[in-house]
Amino acid sequence: MEIIERIYQLLDEKEKRAYELCDRLSIRTSTMSTWKARTNDPPAKYMKTIADFFGVSLDYLITGQEAPVRKTTTPEEDNLLDLFRSLPEPKKYEFIGELKGFLKAYTESQRYLDNEKRLSV
Repeated sequence: MEIIERIYQLLDEKEKRAYELCDRLSIRTSTMSTWKARTNDPPAKYMKTIADFFGVSLDYLITGQEAPVRKTTTPEEDNLLDLFRSLPEPKKYEFIGELKGFLKAYTESQRYLDNEKRLSV
């Protein structure tokens, strides 16, 4: 399936209109109609905006399949992220500030300990 065909399929699936996409891309609807009539894919400069418009990945837009998700976090990091996400929005900012303060204090204490080790040698 061509990308332009997938775009029209997504318009149908997501119950969106071609003119909405064209507005987002700042193009005329006739431009998109020409792509369809000639089975041309849109230029690469539009792909990210089109994918975002439909809420799909670039992989899906181009291939019709989502790329496998690469896991880069540990279970401990996932747990911390879940806890953070469960906080109310204002508390998230407070927590970030506290965490930055903790990191600063930890870094300073490590510097102090490193200096003490050097002086005692």
